[in-house]
Amino acid sequence: MRTRTTAIAALFVALPVLSVLGPSDAHAQAPAAAATPSAADVTEAKKKFEAGSNLFKSGKFDKAIEEFRASYAKVNSPNSHLYVARCLREMGKLVDAYLEFEKVTAEAQTAGEKYAQTGETAKVERDELNTKLTLVSVDVTTPESGARLTISGVEVPQDRWGKPFPAMPGNVDIRLESGTKPAASQSLTTTAGESKTVSIGFATSKTGDGGDGSGDGNGGGGSGGETGSKGMSGMRIGAFAAGGLGVAGFVTFAVFGSMSNATYDDLKATCGGPCPADRQGDVDKGKMQQTVANVGLIVGAVGVAAGATLFVLSLKKDKKPEAAHTELIVGPAHLGVRGTF
Repeated sequence: MRTRTTAIAALFVALPVLSVLGPSDAHAQAPAAAATPSAADVTEAKKKFEAGSNLFKSGKFDKAIEEFRASYAKVNSPNSHLYVARCLREMGKLVDAYLEFEKVTAEAQTAGEKYAQTGETAKVERDELNTKLTLVSVDVTTPESGARLTISGVEVPQDRWGKPFPAMPGNVDIRLESGTKPAASQSLTTTAGESKTVSIGFATSKTGDGGDGSGDGNGGGGSGGETGSKGMSGMRIGAFAAGGLGVAGFVTFAVFGSMSNATYDDLKATCGGPCPADRQGDVDKGKMQQTVANVGLIVGAVGVAAGATLFVLSLKKDKKPEAAHTELIVGPAHLGVRGTF
């Protein structure tokens, strides 16, 4: 996988500027939601992209990123956006680069088929940063309008709460703020490549809840039903998150499996045997699609199994721990989870 990723990255570095931003190429067009750039904008974007490419190859990433951003401002091409993320990575701004690669992936998905390879490349290069970062999932147990969550000073959008968010390894400070309640905070010590899940919430002052609310989101340590409900709620959230990841994995498997089959069917029909050297790019594309499909299948199976297990455990309440049981079932034409509780 590492070799293939490097090859893809090299391909994008070597792309001729005309193929990326030329006025006759679909890559020069902005996403559907943006206005069509003028000829002057395309010309300027091409000039800025070429300047950025030369600076990038020379290792002058701080200057290259300015050119790529200026090019993107003229023509919203995911290709120039991809190089913005790459510059951030090379400058050592790994958290910013991770988040920027995510934006490129999302942008490419809505910008048309011609940007599909750009989106796949951005996702691969984002995942390569996982070994250098910590991924922290923060479940906010007392969500409310206007609340602000930060991880090591970086604000986490509300649609990312409860989902993996990048942070530099070491001391990670988590803070939940609101204009009407005292802030809640936590500190973690993490290592590179590690993933952690924590809960945080605003302090509560309900009478008889057995605690004064220290801001850790778990309330007091009493045996009342409210405390038990909070614990089960956190596990249920984890079940839904894992199940959602599993569904996403299966969708990835289905999409890229179909793409891989289409690619190989085309090669088989046109080559009629071993393909010539000029079709090697299509062969590599088919292999990459199959690899992504296989990874999606594995993530789907693990995510669904974990989600089912957490869901079953969240329902058991007063039952003994051994009363809950789940298992993954794999057959020639089916994949599922069986559980008892």
